[in-house]
Amino acid sequence: MPATRTKSSTPSPAADGKCRLCRCKLDADEGDDLDLHVCRSCKGRPEARRLGIGVVSGRTRPGVKSAREFTTAERDLIRKLHGFMLPQQLLNLLNERLRSDLGPDALPYTMDQLYAEIGDAPTPSAGGGHDWPGLRKLLAAAERAGTLAAVNEQVIDDFAVVFSLNQKQVLVLKDILLQTQED
Repeated sequence: MPATRTKSSTPSPAADGKCRLCRCKLDADEGDDLDLHVCRSCKGRPEARRLGIGVVSGRTRPGVKSAREFTTAERDLIRKLHGFMLPQQLLNLLNERLRSDLGPDALPYTMDQLYAEIGDAPTPSAGGGHDWPGLRKLLAAAERAGTLAAVNEQVIDDFAVVFSLNQKQVLVLKDILLQTQED
């Protein structure tokens, strides 16, 4: 008489001999994969494919990070939005783009990939910091990014024309930005 599968009421790590997806007890005699911690019935589920565990030509394939690395457009999106959007929300947006590009069977990006990319991206300054400490942080970030080095008197004058700044605003900008470059 074959052993019956029991569902666990409390989740525990996959190393405890339970399926990663349905949490049933694993048994090698029933065709369960003990290395990947997935039962035979879960190997073909869409969730298993998203984790990179699905069946390929009768064999299981080990976990895969994602179908591809982030594209240049996705990197730009991450760089511009990661300070203003929750990481899970940004990951959902990126995975939606991925599915529309590669189809519904595409392996989604992982949170580890997103955090690795965010670690490489400069952190945008928080909005609303219109005080001196906020300005110092903004200037330090601009200096690290190399933007501050590109600012000269002509750039400030052009900026003043485009944004209709008055003479006092232009002088304050020149005092702050050009003095920072001299220091």
